[in-house]
Amino acid sequence: MKIRNGYVSNSSSSSFVLRKENLTELQINMIKNHIDEAKKHDEFYNFGSVDYDDSWDITDNEFYIRGYCIMDNFDMYKFIHDYLKIPKSEVKWEY
Repeated sequence: MKIRNGYVSNSSSSSFVLRKENLTELQINMIKNHIDEAKKHDEFYNFGSVDYDDSWDITDNEFYIRGYCIMDNFDMYKFIHDYLKIPKSEVKWEY
């Protein structure tokens, strides 16, 4: 049996964590409603599948907003960094 440690290129699951103290209320609401927001501007940014069921599970508490998906057909990385202009240093990504 072969065991691979590290990044698996065909994996399609992703997750992220952001501290809410570093975000505006507008950014938080846009992340929570990312599909509706992306549909407004997808012709400029091409976030992927914005017309299908949302596969990103977004949760938050007093301190953090988190996202997780099994099939990341929506480009959350591009949405957060290119569209919302949140610096890469502010996001903890796991693939």
